[in-house]
Amino acid sequence: MSTAHAHTAVLLIDPYNDFLHPDGKMYKAMSASLEATNTVKHILDLLAAARSNKIPVFYGLHQQYNAESFYGWTQMKPLHESQKAGKVFEEGSWGAKIYEGMEPKPENGDLIFSKHWSSSSFQNTDLDFLLRQRTITNVVIAGLTANACVESTARYAYDLGYHVTLLSDATASFTQEQKLAATEVSWPLFASKVVTVEEYVASL
Repeated sequence: MSTAHAHTAVLLIDPYNDFLHPDGKMYKAMSASLEATNTVKHILDLLAAARSNKIPVFYGLHQQYNAESFYGWTQMKPLHESQKAGKVFEEGSWGAKIYEGMEPKPENGDLIFSKHWSSSSFQNTDLDFLLRQRTITNVVIAGLTANACVESTARYAYDLGYHVTLLSDATASFTQEQKLAATEVSWPLFASKVVTVEEYVASL
């Protein structure tokens, strides 16, 4: 890794088939936003650039569903209810696999850290610990969804003192209105930079 990027990591949130592939369980609900931004292509472009610059990619994946996932829960949220009802990201299923071409490359220093139950990839996971072990201070965040897991992860990173860059066209939401509300209204309030993948790659 070059000195300029020695303290940088990409955080890629929930690049599951169930979200990104046309046959995924959540794709139909996401399709308008995914297609409007050409999200899949931009995530792939980001990963290619990260690896060519030896920037590690940390994978923030939602907990996967199985029949016992929510046994005994007394504080189910709509997120959990919908995951349970739709068996979204079902353990061992194709839908819970990472989209083809987005898989981690250990030789680049990529890794999958502990999975999140709600929105933030930091809350109740080992992400902060692992980033600090590698002296990472700058995080570049992409993935799904813009107004939920991506934004929650980015706000948490901001509160922990990380320099946060958010990529406006490497994300999507359940509606394009939600996506634009996040990328154009919410994100600039706390992110150090909100840029496109092309703009980010040009800065490397």
